[in-house]
Amino acid sequence: MAITVLVLLGAYLLGSVPSGYLLMRAVRGIDIRQHGSHNVGAINVFRTGGAWLGAATLLADTAKGTVAVLAAWGLGQLTLFIAAAGLAVVLGHAFSFWLFLRERRFSEGKAVATSMGVLIGLAISGALSWWVPAGLLVFWICGLLAPKLLTGKWWMISPITMTAAVGITVAVLLDQPRPSYICLAIGMTALILVRHKHNIERLLAGQEPRIGQSSRRTEIG
Repeated sequence: MAITVLVLLGAYLLGSVPSGYLLMRAVRGIDIRQHGSHNVGAINVFRTGGAWLGAATLLADTAKGTVAVLAAWGLGQLTLFIAAAGLAVVLGHAFSFWLFLRERRFSEGKAVATSMGVLIGLAISGALSWWVPAGLLVFWICGLLAPKLLTGKWWMISPITMTAAVGITVAVLLDQPRPSYICLAIGMTALILVRHKHNIERLLAGQEPRIGQSSRRTEIG
């Protein structure tokens, strides 16, 4: 029981490490939350700090999800607790304990990359088929590129990201894993959609920026 508690706590604290915030502080000397969409995720780091920092943030956030799941699996945890560790690391990214401890406010991580990392970890452990994370990644990339290829213009990132988030639950259901992993998929989908609240508000108001446009957030209401 003690090991299980430590695994879940460790997963949450690992997820809480604000990769984008730390990288931007170290390399650019700025607080990423004061720029662009105010988000600590890879997309805002890419827009604000450049491609290399964005890629580094993406890899770091994805790795958090993978490491948490593989640690729980490697320690021989039951399926239920492996799924719980996956959810804990995603919650940690969305609600960073370290930033809350320091500033009494949570980060605005949307947990997309970390959720992908969880799916990769489940695929490595054999709990999911590899087509689940691979298929979702291909779907997301094609969704981003298709408007540019068809119309010559970029579209918005948030709609395809939210669609892919729903796809997490659909893909996992189609793969028919154990019920614990289905619940994990539903939890990740719900969390990602909730963390896109401001994007949904901007979409409804016609103010969501396209790729390449200013990502400055406009508060609605």
